[in-house]
Amino acid sequence: MIVIPNITTAGFGNKVLYYNNMRQLAAANGEGFACPPWEGKIVFDLTLMESTDTQAKQLPFCLGEKFFEWSTIPTRSIFKLKEFPIIEKNHCSIHFRGTDFYGETRKESVHVGQKEEYYFNSIDAVRDEVDHFYIFTDDRNMPQYKSVINRLQELNLSYSFGENTADRGNFAKDFLLMSQCDYMICSPSTFNIAAGFVGVNKKIIHSEEWINNRVEVNDKFWVDLANGGNDDYSIWKLV
Repeated sequence: MIVIPNITTAGFGNKVLYYNNMRQLAAANGEGFACPPWEGKIVFDLTLMESTDTQAKQLPFCLGEKFFEWSTIPTRSIFKLKEFPIIEKNHCSIHFRGTDFYGETRKESVHVGQKEEYYFNSIDAVRDEVDHFYIFTDDRNMPQYKSVINRLQELNLSYSFGENTADRGNFAKDFLLMSQCDYMICSPSTFNIAAGFVGVNKKIIHSEEWINNRVEVNDKFWVDLANGGNDDYSIWKLV
């Protein structure tokens, strides 16, 4: 059995990736799995344990570096939503991640992966196909967030907001709404990425400058994504 002994204290997106890695590795090996309860049970109809008569093997904490490598079963079959909002077609999420991304070790996630021009150009790339934009963030003070609101107003485009909260315990409504959008203008956040591989199949946009930056340093998730990703998560357009 593949076992997660203790679920991480990190954010919801990281927990989704860690749980997914357990399920994918167990499926690849034909083994059972076990995981302690976690807040994924709030939004997903999750199975926490399937027993097999095999030795228990603890799964070290791992995230996107194993997402494509261990892919065996569709993520949407693992993460079945208990309920979700019904929204119209041709809606697009725009996600911003601030707060801890401003730290010294992660500041490129803001200054490279979430440039104002990336968001502006992404909006321009889909504005003729999208009827409504939903804006999500954990940091309403981000300059890019404020600039995008102004840009949408200047273009007279329809938009509204998620709950937009920095409280990690108050994630469900934003995550569920994001999971139902047909288009995603993505940040490098795992919260955003996790919403991308559950719910409806999406047209996913990422920053080309960010992808190139990550490929240069051989960041495995982004390298694998740049090489085509998979049916669960792939890039529709680089901007």
